[in-house]
Amino acid sequence: MIENNLMATETFILKFLSPETGCSAHELKFRAEVELVASILEVDAETLASHLYPVDPDKLSALAMLRGYAFPVWEGEIWLDTSRWLDGVPYLVHTNFELPLMLDGRKPFAWFSGEKDWLDEWLRYFTPYVENGTIICRRQTRSAKSLTLVEVLFALPGEEWRFTAYDVLMKERRPWTDDMERRLGMLLGYVEEQRDWWSSNQPVADTTTHT
Repeated sequence: MIENNLMATETFILKFLSPETGCSAHELKFRAEVELVASILEVDAETLASHLYPVDPDKLSALAMLRGYAFPVWEGEIWLDTSRWLDGVPYLVHTNFELPLMLDGRKPFAWFSGEKDWLDEWLRYFTPYVENGTIICRRQTRSAKSLTLVEVLFALPGEEWRFTAYDVLMKERRPWTDDMERRLGMLLGYVEEQRDWWSSNQPVADTTTHT
């Protein structure tokens, strides 16, 4: 989290997204003063740590001048993020890498939820693979407090049983337990050793689950 002193330095991550999958194909970390980076992006420094921000060529050039070295020329989208707890996990967390991992056969199942317009935009890279049958998709709605969210589930062919297993898990009584988290991790394709690490090291106050 960014300190109250806005001139403090923070670790930032430039994410160079693949035009084919929308996931990071290359990432570059650097440290810089929060207020200076916020001024380049034309955003509020106090909220810089809680959002992803797009970086156009002019802003990328300004960040490069700030650091004193050139960043790669890139044809796809570039986003700026700050370092988070997940970056310290000693294995690849699937979050934001779901599509390439599924195309590589390393991830059998993925789920996303949110408001329809945002979700459709976020998941547009899956569309051609769903249309050609490489990935199976199922859409459903789920009530969350006062909201009705769209939930999009993806599975590799032959792994459709995970749709039902996921529904059974989500219908179980709350509160969410460690056993439920482990079962979700299994459905998503994490091996036992990874699920053990996650269970032992996830911050108590952190509601993040494997995706």
